[in-house]
Amino acid sequence: MSNDYQLKRRKGRDVWHIYWTENGRQQWASTGQTDEKVAAKFLETFKQLQAPSSSVNVGKILREYSHQHYQRTAVSMTRHNSILKVLEPLNDCNPLDHTAFKSAVRAWKKERCFSVKPVTLARELSVLIAAINWAADDEKGEMLDGVPYIPKNDYKKEARVRWLDEDEKRVLLDVLQTEPLHLKLAVGIAISTASRQTAILELQKHQIKWREGQIDFNPPNDGKRRKARRVCDITGLIEAWLREAYDNSVTGHIIEKDGHPVKKLYRDFDKFRQKTGIQNFRFHDLRSTWAAGAALAGVPMEQIRDALGHSTVMMTEKHYAQIHPDYRAAARDYAKRTFVSHMSAVS
Repeated sequence: MSNDYQLKRRKGRDVWHIYWTENGRQQWASTGQTDEKVAAKFLETFKQLQAPSSSVNVGKILREYSHQHYQRTAVSMTRHNSILKVLEPLNDCNPLDHTAFKSAVRAWKKERCFSVKPVTLARELSVLIAAINWAADDEKGEMLDGVPYIPKNDYKKEARVRWLDEDEKRVLLDVLQTEPLHLKLAVGIAISTASRQTAILELQKHQIKWREGQIDFNPPNDGKRRKARRVCDITGLIEAWLREAYDNSVTGHIIEKDGHPVKKLYRDFDKFRQKTGIQNFRFHDLRSTWAAGAALAGVPMEQIRDALGHSTVMMTEKHYAQIHPDYRAAARDYAKRTFVSHMSAVS
């Protein structure tokens, strides 16, 4: 649109009109005014409305970030879209207006912390931070002409290491026998292969290698972001369930319910957890149960690392070194040698 706006009277009319050229064609709009001075004020307002905005608000940044960047590599947009909805109160904010944006974020966090856990608030805030950083990058979003205010995410995630002991494991496996096929197969795969829930739910028939007795969890080459996966053996716990699910699959997925792929297990698993009576227990703890059992059995940390898909042994050791016999041997011997029984010493 050209900036050459002119105020003119159309032939045979007393009302003043605004004329301009757009895409090589002349356009006009009536001011509805016969007084030239009033029409001139109308023209100034019209110019301001037509001028491109020099600021970009958070809402537009989040939309462009989601469409141009996040969506291209995300396996699912469900949780991301729910976070975008939660961030809507900040949509009209300008991240280049540091003072106002900082106050808006602070107020949003203060209200939000009453209804969600700190980890949820941190996850939501991380999306906002990622979007603004993307928009400010000259080689990525290129949406901001200036240095924006980046909110701080002070949440410190604590490492959770929870695994089932032998008694809890026995209870879980007993209750599991009575559960629907989709649930007992998902739980069985998790506890016997240390695979993540997402990898299990995405599992399809072509990934089951019956001749080799293996499940290939490696993801499809579709450009989506996924954590590391591997090939696992089909264990005796799941073989019959896996065969039944394989033979009865309608969609090609292994974990199906009523002829449809299972997208979420939370509700079904929560009911199952309540039946077991096991406290402080999550689906991801099945993966930790496998890893802890392997560590207690003396499986080398390098092999546990590979089984879990960790990038480094250091990450594996952070969670499981404290229970591995190789790491406890010296401390155990020291304790036994130093703190001998007083009664034994007297006798």
